[in-house]
Amino acid sequence: MTTEGDGVGVTLYDREGLIDAVILKHNRMLEKYNFEFEELDTRFSSYSQGIDDSKKKHEELLERIDVLKEKRQQLYHQVEIMLEKLIESGMQQKDVNIIRDNIAKAKLLSPVNEEKAIVESILSALSIGETLESKSSIKSKIEEAVISHEELIAASGLECALIENQRLQEDELNKAKPRHSWLEKRIQSHKEALKYWGSLKYRETEVTAV
Repeated sequence: MTTEGDGVGVTLYDREGLIDAVILKHNRMLEKYNFEFEELDTRFSSYSQGIDDSKKKHEELLERIDVLKEKRQQLYHQVEIMLEKLIESGMQQKDVNIIRDNIAKAKLLSPVNEEKAIVESILSALSIGETLESKSSIKSKIEEAVISHEELIAASGLECALIENQRLQEDELNKAKPRHSWLEKRIQSHKEALKYWGSLKYRETEVTAV
């Protein structure tokens, strides 16, 4: 039950009316906060999932980078061992030594264009004289080593992009966390308040019924 205050436009509530008004207020606030929380929670979950995906991809990429590094070194190492066959096939020791020195340089080079320039000189040296199976094998492994280096550089570039993407999503997540946490607590508070006032209304109804 409600009564109107004399001349001042104020609504005065009896006990039951007061409980109903408080419940209505909490329901309105709960609806408002729930709406914002659901929208924010969707973004919150998206950021969290994006970060987890980036971390997983980064781990997989790091494994791939390690494999490529090892593969490239192993290919050049195999070539160094195979150089002995060139001597056995009649190539001059000095020419083999030049090729060996160039391979050592190529292994250490980071810019792939410089590595390619060294490799070109190696392939040029191998093209002199007879065409041998050992030369073909050496050429194939050297070319594969260059391809591994190119893949390695591409993977390193992708790693930088993944790190930056993860950083941006973590920034957005950190921005959303305070509001997300605040809304979560407010919603819980209003739910508890509704439970309390609802129980009062229920007891009030029981008393009236008696």
